[in-house]
Amino acid sequence: MASGGTSGGAGEAQVETWPSRPPHLIVNVTDLRKRLGQRREVAIEATLARQQVLDTHTVRTPVRGEIMVESIERGVSLHGHVSFDWEGDCRRCLEPVRGTTEIEIDEICQVHAPPDADIVDFDGEKIDLLPLIRDAVGLSLPLAPLCREDCPGPDPDRYPALTEDELEEADQAPAPDPRWAALDGLDLN
Repeated sequence: MASGGTSGGAGEAQVETWPSRPPHLIVNVTDLRKRLGQRREVAIEATLARQQVLDTHTVRTPVRGEIMVESIERGVSLHGHVSFDWEGDCRRCLEPVRGTTEIEIDEICQVHAPPDADIVDFDGEKIDLLPLIRDAVGLSLPLAPLCREDCPGPDPDRYPALTEDELEEADQAPAPDPRWAALDGLDLN
């Protein structure tokens, strides 16, 4: 199976493999931690495995950005930003929509961090930025994107909304929007 691909036929679960881990995302901070306040900028460019929230998912373009790694007492701080591309369906008209999101990275990595703290525990020598970036991207995917702020909703010519009287007069139901087909099996009684 190719890296980054999916497997599985009809009825099988889809499994996505991870692309190879970019070596520059594992940052050695041993020298940096010898003096408090020392800094190093790390350029980020990595293609991550597909992440999805509802119908919005990342696309196969690199996540790009910069993270400043700074030595602090008992660890390092990470400050910077990354941007990534995503696509999904507009929440009003259901047409495809694409976008780019830029997110801020602001983390503290500490040797022997308390388990209940919002601090990343690390060994004092190396920091793997991949899980931090992957989590930040996954949490920043839009839940209900819009194609544009003034989107009017479904095109009434393609998906007409008829009253029950109009349906009885026509004696036939209009063709349903196939994107809503999953709701046909829903029993609300």
